[in-house]
This record gives sequence, structure tokens and C-alpha cells, in this order.
Amino acid sequence: MLPRALLLLPAAALLLAACPQRVEESKAEKPKAELTAEDPRVVADTSDLYPAKPDDAPKKTGLGSGVPDETNGECRLYAPKLPSPECCPQDLGLNARQATAACGHTLYLGESHQMTCGYFFATEETTDQPKWLRLSPTLEGEIDAAVKAHDERISIRVAMDPDFHSEPVPGVEGAFWSRHDNLHWAFLPGWAKPRQLTWRDDSCSDEGIKEVMRALIAAPEPPAGAPRSSLIPGEPAAEAAG
Repeated sequence: MLPRALLLLPAAALLLAACPQRVEESKAEKPKAELTAEDPRVVADTSDLYPAKPDDAPKKTGLGSGVPDETNGECRLYAPKLPSPECCPQDLGLNARQATAACGHTLYLGESHQMTCGYFFATEETTDQPKWLRLSPTLEGEIDAAVKAHDERISIRVAMDPDFHSEPVPGVEGAFWSRHDNLHWAFLPGWAKPRQLTWRDDSCSDEGIKEVMRALIAAPEPPAGAPRSSLIPGEPAAEAAG
């Protein structure tokens, strides 16, 4: 009598021979849908298709997102990536035209608020990578206290340097500034509360930012709750509208 294992071989062989046929039949029954340029999962480049990245997916955005907008009637609104930018809640004394010239830019794109107020600028060569200045009133009522709190915070959390400290700004009376890597901060006197100015190396030169600081210090502080006077900070309403 043949061993039981040998008796099972013909049945096993039949099963193995039948498997590929069943797989092919299954594939034939469910053909893959062909991708087209209209499919949101892909990005078309001439006749080639590439997987879409999250940033490539179409998004619904608000006014001022990636494109300057004045139809809100309150400010020239702009943010590079925020989906729904908002105008800054208060006038912080920036003169947009003066800052544009002082920092060597050619275009003031607009403003938007995200924790602090951001003002965005571009040149003809950098419209896709706007430069920025940021302004905010400090929590502290005195400039010495604001500078001390800033220095302690940066030295511990950012610079990891116990000797980090702000210094007086040469040629700008009462102002202090500091720097870590390519990021700069300045604290400005002149209003009821000091204002903090933040910028990067490529946002403005040292001499240019000093011009901006002097203009900020000289700017009159608007009364609390005063409405915005123009769409573009620092300009009369009639001129800004033109």
C-alpha cells in the first residue's frame, strides 16, 4: 500500500495548478481604474503624473491668503500661508511706505495677525518669498522690565546662553536690541507700553531697521479703541484708497 502522503500528492498538485488561474480571473474581473490629470491624488506635469503632496491639494482659502486684498475695507490684508488671515487689531505706528523704502523693498504686500502683527514686503525678485517685520505691544509696562523678561526667556529657551542680553541701539535713543542666529528683536520706547519689533537678517539691514525704529518711536500713539485711519498703515485714508 502507498503511503498516505503520496496519495495526497495528486490533489495538492491540482490545487497548485488551479491557483494562478483563479488569481488571473479575479484580476480580470476588477480592472484598475486609470488615473487622469483630474484625479485629486495626482499632479499633472505635461503628460506625466506624480503623486500629490498635501500642499498640492486644492484648499479653500480666505481673502488675503497668498494674495493681497483690500476688499475687507479695513486693511490691506496679506499672509503667505494662513488659510483665513485677519487684519491686525490695532495700529502699532508702522509707516508701511517708509519701512518699504528703508529696508530696500519695492512692494508692501499687507498685514495679518497671528499672535503678533506681521507686515509683509517683497521685491520684484522675491514675490514668492516675502520679507517681514513683526510688531506687538509688550506685556510689561516699562521697557527695562520688557527687556529683562525677553533676555531671560531667550537665554534659557532659545540661545541656551546665560550671557545673552540686549544692548542699546546705537543712534536710536531709548531702544534696545538683541540677536540670535538670523533672528533679531528690538524694544522701542515712546508709547504707554513698549513695542517689540522682530525681523530676520534678510528683512532689513541694520541701518534700514534703525530708520524704521526712529519712525516707530516718533509715531503718535492712537487713542485706545480708535478705528483704523487707512487701509495701509501710515497713510491717509484718501491716499491709501488711491
